[in-house]
Amino acid sequence: MKKKLGIIQVLAILIIGIMIGAFAERSHVFGYADNTPIIPNGTYKTTSAKTWGKMAIDGSKITNARGSNFVVVDNRFTNRTKGRLVIASKDKGSRSWSYYVSKLKEGWRVSPIINGVPDHDSQFIVYVN
Repeated sequence: MKKKLGIIQVLAILIIGIMIGAFAERSHVFGYADNTPIIPNGTYKTTSAKTWGKMAIDGSKITNARGSNFVVVDNRFTNRTKGRLVIASKDKGSRSWSYYVSKLKEGWRVSPIINGVPDHDSQFIVYVN
């Protein structure tokens, strides 16, 4: 005796699957599918000395404590708690800096990427306001 799924059962399975998928996407279970910035717009204090003691992010530009402006190339999550920040200089030719960013309770840990590997010895913390 063959059992077939009725149309109501198929619809119920589809609706439940869509609800589970929407909940998973909304709570970012599988990461961030969109380009949600890992460090949102705002002015932040950091543990870094001098140049990056204070930073302001405004959409596609960053200003440091000395007033230098940089262009944000990439500022997004790569998974639920980690991401990358890539900035480029406006006035120093084609120079850019890449950072590995980890989300912390008090803010974000920013580690420069040197030769493709995050350098955790020269990291600094960006504090939430």
